[in-house]
Amino acid sequence: MRLLAAAGPADGRPPILWLLGGVLLLAWVFVPGFATSNNVANVLTQSAALGLVAIGQTFVIIGGLIDLSVGQVLGLTVVLLCALHANHGLGLLPLLALVLAMGAAIGVAHGWLLKHLRIESLILTFGTLSVLQGLIFAYTDRSVGRAPEALAWLADGRVMGVPAAALLLLAAAAVAHVVLRRTRFGLRLVASGNDAHAARRAGVDVARVRTIAFFLCSLAAVLGGLLIAGRLGTGYPNAGQGFELDAIVAAVLGGASLAGGRGSIWGTVAAALLLGTISNVLNLLEVSAFVQTFAKGLIVVGAIVLTRGRSSTRWQSGAAG
Repeated sequence: MRLLAAAGPADGRPPILWLLGGVLLLAWVFVPGFATSNNVANVLTQSAALGLVAIGQTFVIIGGLIDLSVGQVLGLTVVLLCALHANHGLGLLPLLALVLAMGAAIGVAHGWLLKHLRIESLILTFGTLSVLQGLIFAYTDRSVGRAPEALAWLADGRVMGVPAAALLLLAAAAVAHVVLRRTRFGLRLVASGNDAHAARRAGVDVARVRTIAFFLCSLAAVLGGLLIAGRLGTGYPNAGQGFELDAIVAAVLGGASLAGGRGSIWGTVAAALLLGTISNVLNLLEVSAFVQTFAKGLIVVGAIVLTRGRSSTRWQSGAAG
């Protein structure tokens, strides 16, 4: 399995940690109210859901794919949890089993359709996005139900002063890092993202590997939905809007290449914290939501340009060899 060995580690050791540290230092010194313990805890709490979704997106991007449906998977999770709890009296464990099964089914369906239809993942998951969004609004066009109290604690509670949501993100990141760096699946995912045809010739079941990546991505979106449901306290139908874009940005800023074959779980988490910090700073400075959207758009463009530059360099190096 020379190809798997040549794929190397999935982490690209991105400079995002330096950028995050610099932004935190500037905010700590120059932004009034940022350096309070409550505000720092708020940043961690508000970044946790995005971090979870972005971890799942990182797996997919490393495999050379994209998943635009994660926002609506999260949104459907929020609506189902709150509606079924309030209207049908379902307890937390049945609800968790239901939404996790839903996420697993969506991920597996993506892998199956990608294998048999042979269409771009971007187009496939955009279609899924539309289907899930239609399901949400067919069920309700307004906030519905209420979240279980346990989810409210998970979203906003603390363990020895540390936000529970941040601990969930830390645990998920640690598991994801081990899966990506220390398992056969992780090595095969990197190999598939680097060169799918070469991976197949080396004996890798690329379709199966990509199905697992989609599976993990949808499950991560469901976990993010648990936090959003707990934070909102009700089933807001637009709860997942924008998460698909933010998750892609976090993964790319964290070191993932849109060309596939490279990514960093810890880099993704750092990028999610960076985006959460920037949003918090802009809110503290009372910057309008429109300007915040403009700033986010600039980050997206810069991330894509940076990734295209890295991909071009890697391709040229490979061609020269």
